[in-house]
Amino acid sequence: MSTRSTLARLAVCAATACALVSTTAPAGATGPGGGELRVFAEEPGHLMPGNVDQSESLIVDSVLYSGLVRYDPKTLQPVNVQAESITPSADQKVWTVKLKKGLTFHNGEPVDADAYIRAWNYTAYGPNQQANNDFFHSIQGYPDLQQGKAKSLSGLKKTDRRTFTVTLSEPYSGFRTMLGYIGFHPLAKACLADVKACDEKPIGNGPYRMESWEHNKVIRTVRFDGYKGPKGKSKRITFKLMDNVSDGYAAFERGELDVIRKLLPGDKLRDARQKHADGLIEVPMASLQRIAFPTYDARFKDKRVRQALSMAVDRKALVDDLYQGAHVPAQGFVSPVFPGARNSCGYCVYDPERARKLLAEAGGWQGGKLELWTNSGADHQVWMAALGEQLKKNLGIDYVVKADLPYSQYVDKIHTNSMTGMFRSGWNSDYPSMENFLNPLYGKNGSTAVTGWTDPRFDELVAQGNRAANQDEAIAFYQKAEDLVAEDMPAMPVWYVKGSTLHSSKVSGVVVNPVGGEPILADVTPAATTRKK
Repeated sequence: MSTRSTLARLAVCAATACALVSTTAPAGATGPGGGELRVFAEEPGHLMPGNVDQSESLIVDSVLYSGLVRYDPKTLQPVNVQAESITPSADQKVWTVKLKKGLTFHNGEPVDADAYIRAWNYTAYGPNQQANNDFFHSIQGYPDLQQGKAKSLSGLKKTDRRTFTVTLSEPYSGFRTMLGYIGFHPLAKACLADVKACDEKPIGNGPYRMESWEHNKVIRTVRFDGYKGPKGKSKRITFKLMDNVSDGYAAFERGELDVIRKLLPGDKLRDARQKHADGLIEVPMASLQRIAFPTYDARFKDKRVRQALSMAVDRKALVDDLYQGAHVPAQGFVSPVFPGARNSCGYCVYDPERARKLLAEAGGWQGGKLELWTNSGADHQVWMAALGEQLKKNLGIDYVVKADLPYSQYVDKIHTNSMTGMFRSGWNSDYPSMENFLNPLYGKNGSTAVTGWTDPRFDELVAQGNRAANQDEAIAFYQKAEDLVAEDMPAMPVWYVKGSTLHSSKVSGVVVNPVGGEPILADVTPAATTRKK
C-alpha cells in the first residue's frame, strides 16, 4: 500500500545482480567462511534505512541491516528474520509484532521494540525529509507527523520490551508483506543522537558491520559474529565503488572484482554469454520499464490515441535488437514473477494496422512533432529513439527525443504535471504484491501516479483487495483494477526487466532475489583457501 514519492522508483535503470565471488582470499583466510567477496557498486547516496531508495545503497545495507522479514527468493513470500511473529487482528487493522530474543546492534544496543518504534517515527516525521517517509502513511497518526503536529505515530504502541502493535488507518492484509522493505528496518539509539555520523558509518544489526567508507573508492564490511541469524559465508564483503557497470565488467575481466551486481549493457552481456556461459544466470525481476502518457495534455486525452501508440510499438524488436533479448516484452502491468500477474494488456500486442485504425477513429494525431522524454545520463535515449522510429514508420508521426534534463530535474518535471510528451517512467517493486505495481502508479494518491489519470472504480477495487482476508483473496480485486488500467492505457508497459547474474565457478550459493534484483551476498560461499606461509 506504499505511496512513496522517490526519485529511484521512477527510474528502472534495471538494477540487477551479477554475482562473482573472489577466487583469491587475503592471507589468513582459511576454508569456507573465510575470504573476501569483492563487489561492484557505484557510490551510494545514503545508508540510513529510512533514506535509502536506490540500488547502490540497498545492496550495501542488505548486509549491514536485517529486518522483521525477508523475501524467500523462490516463493517471494515473507519469512520471519528478526520477528518471532507478526499477527493481525481479525479485521487486518491491528498488527502485533513480537521480536526474537537476544537481538543486538553492532554497538551492543538491544534490537527491541523501541528500536523499531524510534526508526519508524523518525522516518515518518515529515520535517526529517526521509525518502521512505510515506511508506508509513497507512499507520494511524501519519498526517499529524507531516504537519508537524506530532513526532510519533499514534498507531505505534509498545506492549513490552520485545512486542509492539501497529494500528493502521485502514485494514490491509498485505501489511506483513511490506515489512521486508528496508524502510522498516530498526535504528540504534546512538544513530538518532548523531544522524549524520550514522549515515556515514551505520550502526547496523545485520550479518556484516561497517569498517570504513572511502567515498567514490571503497566500502569495507566485516562479518559480525554476534549476529543471531545465519552467519555470513565470507569473512569480508568489500564494495569497490566505480563510475559505471562497464568499468566494473572490465575490472572483473582483470581479476579485480568478484561480484558485478547490475544489468550488463548489451555488448557486455553478449561478451559474458560467450566467455562465461557456465556462470551467467539471467532471471526475471520484479521490475517494469514503461512509458507514461500525460493525460492532462489534450493531445493524449482520447484513450484511442494512447492505445494506438502502444500497438504501434514492436516490443520484441526493441528487446532483441538493443538488448540481445535480455528483457521480456511486456504484456501486462504487473511483473510476471508476482502471483496474480497476467497478460492483461491487449493493447500491448504489436498490430500496426489496428493502431492506425484506432488513431484514425480518434481524429488522427493533432500534436505536431511527438516529444519522447527521458532523463540524461543513462542512455535511455537510445531505445527511446528506436521506439520513435517505430511510431514514425507505423503511424507517420514524427518525433524528437528530449533527454537533456538531469535526473532530479526530470523527476521534478514529471511530478509537477509539466510533461509535453510521452515520458519514460519505469518501476522497481518494493515488496512482492500486485498492489505495489498498481496503487503507487495509478491510485488517486499514488506517489508515482504521474499521468493525471484517475478512476474511483480503480481506487475502490484496490481498497477491496487491501481489505481482503488474505493476499490470495486480494488478487481477484487487484486484477479487476488492473483491467481498468489496461483498457484506458494511461501508460504503456514496454518490457519486464531481466537480471543478468555472472558468477565464478569457484563459488557456491549464488542466488538473486527477484524482489530488488540483488544477489544475497551474505549467502555466497567463497572457495576454500589456505593460509599463506
